[in-house]
Amino acid sequence: MHFAEMTRWPYSWILVVLLACVGTVSAQRQPHASLKEHAGLSDQDLDALDKGEVVSKVLETNVDNEVAVFGAVWIEAPISDFIERQKNIEAFEGGDQVLGIKKLSDPPKLTDFSTMTFPEDDLRALSNCEVGNCDVKADAESLARIQADVDWKAPNAFDRANGLIHSMLLEGVHAYLKGGNSALGEYRDKKRPTYLKKEFEGLIANSPYLLQFDPQFHDYLLNYPKVELPGAEGFIYWSKVQFGLKPTVRLSHVVIYPRGGDVADVVIASKMLYASHYFHSGLELKYLVKDSSRPSATGFYLISVNRSRSDGLTGFFGGIVKRTGQSRARDGLAAALAASKKLFESASH
Repeated sequence: MHFAEMTRWPYSWILVVLLACVGTVSAQRQPHASLKEHAGLSDQDLDALDKGEVVSKVLETNVDNEVAVFGAVWIEAPISDFIERQKNIEAFEGGDQVLGIKKLSDPPKLTDFSTMTFPEDDLRALSNCEVGNCDVKADAESLARIQADVDWKAPNAFDRANGLIHSMLLEGVHAYLKGGNSALGEYRDKKRPTYLKKEFEGLIANSPYLLQFDPQFHDYLLNYPKVELPGAEGFIYWSKVQFGLKPTVRLSHVVIYPRGGDVADVVIASKMLYASHYFHSGLELKYLVKDSSRPSATGFYLISVNRSRSDGLTGFFGGIVKRTGQSRARDGLAAALAASKKLFESASH
């Protein structure tokens, strides 16, 4: 989960970059020419990419509570290695800030959540908070259920609450697998409800390059599971991450799509389905693409575009928080790209 002054770039640059990266005919070296012309990268930035360094930027967004960042790095390793690591998400995303993580079974089952625990402060909040005023994100039905079905005076109240949350999350996952975005529901922790389907559709709308890159993939993310995406693989996982002042429990849906079955042209999407704090919605897109000047090279460019919508980013003070969040998101993405480069290059040598 990621959050410098905002760099003013038109959305069109990303479209041009991605189209170039996936094989647009051009006499110029790609993605370099498009990154320079449409992303505003300097010759120094491009030299940094050629040297294997990370380049990252904050992206402009027309929504006050949205943060978007871009990053890229060359990784001297096979694309297939990255895909295999991505599938092993428990090892790939492990780290000091990850307090727990689990890839769900296919089909998901209750034991997949057995090691997940909500912080005691969150459980106390759920025991007595109200719709429209709660420190934990939940819909009205789930909030009423957890308050009614748990004996909060019992010695095992926290264990009972965690068990009930596991059941509700499993129900939610099954509902999503059947109904897609429409089943994501709404958050009622604030006065105004947050409709998750609408929030995610907003992230997609602010990613026009996704439609141009591959209309099928765009349609799949919006209309899953009603449409099929031949060749794609997916899974859902939960993680508990130390983020900000509070540990945050998240559910995410990952889709790995080798376009046309060619592993030299891959897009990976990670779609946030739930977050217990801070976030309304999130979409991380990773593009694994070759250098047009070195088509037979082992390595690839890892290009990442991350968008998220969060609480507390509107108004005067929210603007200050947003700028801080943008800087942290950019730096966090840069660190993640650098870590990926180190991991895959050391493994391939």
